[in-house]
Amino acid sequence: MFSKEILGVRVDFGMSMDDVLIYIENVLLKKEGTHYICTTNPEFIMEAQKDEEFKRIINQSDLSVPDGIGVVYAKDYLEKIKSFKRNVFFPLKAFFAGLCIGVKEGQSKERITGVDLTHQLCNLASRKKYNVFFLGGRAKNALGKHVIQNDKDMATEVSHILSSKYPGLNVIGATSKFSAMEKDDKATVEYIKKCMDEKNVSSIDFLFICYGHPRQEKWIARNTHLIPAHVSLGTGGTFDNIVGSIELPPTIYTSRNMGWLYRLIRQPWRIKRIFMAFPTFPLKVFRQSLK
Repeated sequence: MFSKEILGVRVDFGMSMDDVLIYIENVLLKKEGTHYICTTNPEFIMEAQKDEEFKRIINQSDLSVPDGIGVVYAKDYLEKIKSFKRNVFFPLKAFFAGLCIGVKEGQSKERITGVDLTHQLCNLASRKKYNVFFLGGRAKNALGKHVIQNDKDMATEVSHILSSKYPGLNVIGATSKFSAMEKDDKATVEYIKKCMDEKNVSSIDFLFICYGHPRQEKWIARNTHLIPAHVSLGTGGTFDNIVGSIELPPTIYTSRNMGWLYRLIRQPWRIKRIFMAFPTFPLKVFRQSLK
């Protein structure tokens, strides 16, 4: 594993999914205290440019994995141009180097998505008898606005689906009834501890939080030491994917690293977020590299 700063945000590269799981189990779960993982994608990095607290949380995380092919490409680009001579032709050479990297096909083994990591950690937990807790998640309408569904609790639904997929998964609890707002922190922690008391456990091994960035990461920084949770992970839209409200892009898109296009077609309300990841993010990396 090696770390690299992209626009001032630390990302840990050089690890496959197996490497990440080994690190989590053999290092983070065995170390004292609470630990958290950031699934850092281009949107995280762009948000961190205007939110110093969020940047600090990512940079101080125990693991900041590259979730998004754009982050991997940014690393490849910055590594490639290091050998270029800084002269009048440097901007042009750097621009074409970025274009060449951007048209590559195939998925990088260095990309660790929140969806995949959630599934892999639940699989690990079911096999090794670690416990889990699911927090957050709310349904969205066609415009991307949160909607209230009094008869459904997304986190509970996620726990049922994953318990069925990974038999023996020790779910301590699940709830979507609390918000990520600081005013809800006390009630949320009290609810989690109530579930822990009912299951007679003194800590949570894996805590999955689905509030969307940067809210979920800020919630982790404020609260997980109070629970305590050994390893916490902000899951973004993973819960939506698990319950089927958001589909993963088909292989024909992902093999060409164009999952963003599929999401835009299916969820046009995401256009602002997608535009932030592409082309705003690579252009900012390019401009910064010229300084």
